[in-house]
Amino acid sequence: MYLKKHTSICLLQAISPVHAGSGSATGAVDLPIQRERHTGWPHIQASGVKGAFRDHCERVWMLKDIQVEKLVSKEKRQQALELANRIFGQAEGSHAQAGAISFSDARLLAFPVRSNVAPFVWVTCPALLNRFARDLELSGQTVPNLAETTVQMDCYCALAGEITGKVILEDICLDPQNQDCPDLAEFFAGYLPNIERLLLIPDDHFSFLVETATEIQAQIKIKPETGTTQDGSLRYEELLPADTLLYTLVFFGDERADQENMIMTDMLKQSVQNAIASHIQIGGDMTLGRGIFQVEWKEMDKEDK
Repeated sequence: MYLKKHTSICLLQAISPVHAGSGSATGAVDLPIQRERHTGWPHIQASGVKGAFRDHCERVWMLKDIQVEKLVSKEKRQQALELANRIFGQAEGSHAQAGAISFSDARLLAFPVRSNVAPFVWVTCPALLNRFARDLELSGQTVPNLAETTVQMDCYCALAGEITGKVILEDICLDPQNQDCPDLAEFFAGYLPNIERLLLIPDDHFSFLVETATEIQAQIKIKPETGTTQDGSLRYEELLPADTLLYTLVFFGDERADQENMIMTDMLKQSVQNAIASHIQIGGDMTLGRGIFQVEWKEMDKEDK
């Protein structure tokens, strides 16, 4: 059963570039990232988020109370796997059961863009904040004026940082809006204290930037015999830039199994949040250091709903 008091928002700030691949290419980029169909904004599908959370938790539980220099026993591995199955679910086998934890897609909250006023600034837009306000309500919080946020055409409103005058974002030039957003600035100062320079920009400019200002890297394969490029190996991979800010809604519940010693919601939630307390890796190219996120759980004062 869905209850607001058992729903958390998990903020994910990228420490390194992220590649959550879409699996197919439709243009010049061979390995594009996942994007929402209706907006074109980057996101990470819920299945990938859940898989990364499960894998991370299983590894942490496996190594719990074990010294680094000791090998992990087969029994310890089995205990960690059984706990992961009970919390995240198991699709096959004689003990198949549904998971007790659910995830939304990891949605975009703020996107880093190079600028003339700083090495980079984060940008967001009214349409995104409208959706964020709706998701906040699912977790039990209402932020006044967040859903009604607007910004004038070809203007910006500074939500964090003392930014004045004309601002150039890639090749877009914006003027400061005549009217400030003090309520939103106060909210983001408390909610996102690590975001030093956040600008609210029009929806169309935001969509253009998240489509064209991602990172594109060329990859090649080297022949070990000659040390030269292998023919036909050149490909282009798209990445979400480091410092991108995403969030996912996490819904907790009781273990969904009819047995003794069931894992109840509070204990299940504590186990997952303790295992994923600071960092997590999501997406491909793990061995290249891609997809490392700093994690922050946002808990609200909630009513019993």
